[in-house]
Amino acid sequence: MTRKPKLDSLRVFEVAARRGNFRLAAEELHLTQSAVAQRIRQLEATLGVALFVREPRGLTPTEVGRRYLTDLQPALAMIDEATRRVAWQDRPLTLSVTPSFAAKWLMPRLGDFREAHPGLDLKLEASERLADFVTDGVDFAIRQGRPPFGEGLHHERLTRLNLCVLCSPAYLARQGGAIDLSDLSAQTLSDDVHGLWQRFTTQLPGQAQARRLRFSHTSLAIDAALSGQGIVLAPRLLVAQHLAREELAVLAALPDDDEGFYLVFPEARLEEARRVLLPWLSAQLDPAR
Repeated sequence: MTRKPKLDSLRVFEVAARRGNFRLAAEELHLTQSAVAQRIRQLEATLGVALFVREPRGLTPTEVGRRYLTDLQPALAMIDEATRRVAWQDRPLTLSVTPSFAAKWLMPRLGDFREAHPGLDLKLEASERLADFVTDGVDFAIRQGRPPFGEGLHHERLTRLNLCVLCSPAYLARQGGAIDLSDLSAQTLSDDVHGLWQRFTTQLPGQAQARRLRFSHTSLAIDAALSGQGIVLAPRLLVAQHLAREELAVLAALPDDDEGFYLVFPEARLEEARRVLLPWLSAQLDPAR
């Protein structure tokens, strides 16, 4: 090999190998399919090796191609991170969170984050919509649910959902000090956009006859329960402060499989996530694990 490969060709190769298809690679890179194919041919000519086996339904990296991809991905990630540090050094780190997570958990802890990272400006965006990380300027997102969250996105689970059935002491007293969860037909259920109640119709029967209060955000459903308006099904993380102050009582805990709160971000941001956000979030969430 007498020439060094061009950086843009290496990026095209990485995407094509990861997506296994020239068309999908072209869509991700905002190039034409022919341009992607041409750059792969140029790279193979420069290296003097075949990187892919062309098949009717897509691409399969050769053994050399697989090894090359394994070696290239960390190097490209390092280049992206170094470029980001230079180009975005005066730009705040933008974290997208759900409104309920922001209100019930994150806001009281922002002071601690500023003390831990005094030189870092943090910008919060409260939204239920999953960020696209390309056009919206979001760097990281915290979302409730289960993976996967999108093509090319990395996720780290912060904590399980640990779902609880809860009500206020005042509501419980009005029910005679006990609530029969085997028949919810006479109760008022506080529901939100996640529709958690509907997942447990077998374990918590009688829901079809129960009165409903429906809210767009979990925090509002929790607030309704706090004011004695009904029973709420919510993640323990979001009600921890209310439990500590004995403002809510736990009637039951429910299984949640692999659901939880996840930090979601592009794979290129993994180093920054491990350096900044994950250590702080893990320390804050340790009691909730």
